[in-house]
Amino acid sequence: MSIDTSISLNAQPRTANGGNAAGRLRRAGFIPVTIYGGGQGAVVASVNRRELGVLIRAHGRHAIITLNFDGLTSPVKISEMQLDPVKSAVRHLDLQRISLTERSEFEVDLKIVGESEGVKIGGGILDVVAHTIKLRCLPGDLPEHFDVDVTALGLGQHFRAGEISLDPDKFQLVTDADAIIVNVVAPKTEEVVAEAAVAEPEVIKKGKDDKK
Repeated sequence: MSIDTSISLNAQPRTANGGNAAGRLRRAGFIPVTIYGGGQGAVVASVNRRELGVLIRAHGRHAIITLNFDGLTSPVKISEMQLDPVKSAVRHLDLQRISLTERSEFEVDLKIVGESEGVKIGGGILDVVAHTIKLRCLPGDLPEHFDVDVTALGLGQHFRAGEISLDPDKFQLVTDADAIIVNVVAPKTEEVVAEAAVAEPEVIKKGKDDKK
């Protein structure tokens, strides 16, 4: 996969630091950014909130971005995105410069495909534990996503990160190979639910009797 240079973001230099300056930027529709890596020093900048939102909605937060900054362009990735705990709005970005000729660590989305036998036949529940994996590769080899085929999973079975089909010449898995991506969980039976409902008043009653 070649780098899509149309996935670009404009950044403006900023000189003022600190909480008050960052607050003024956010109120004006901009997000404070730190740009680092690539053998260069860290610099501070800002990006337009609306422009960033359009980019992330269209390409996700794991895409390689061509950053236009200070008259130069460079490929970067979002290494950290700080969100407002209440509004979930982006408060700050860390952008890491990457080399197109060196392997870097990336986070890649996972796409669940197929219908699990345990769900279709056994009435189970598909429990998706992880939506991404981390790997090392050249930026040009970075896929948009990896498929996780759950068709063969029965009740009580799971799919691990190490089962994702990766070309060893291109990719090195960083995520623990034993990390579970998807579980097929057996549903609670009506009997178990009914027993739990009956047991709760009994526990309360015993607690009252003990106080006497």
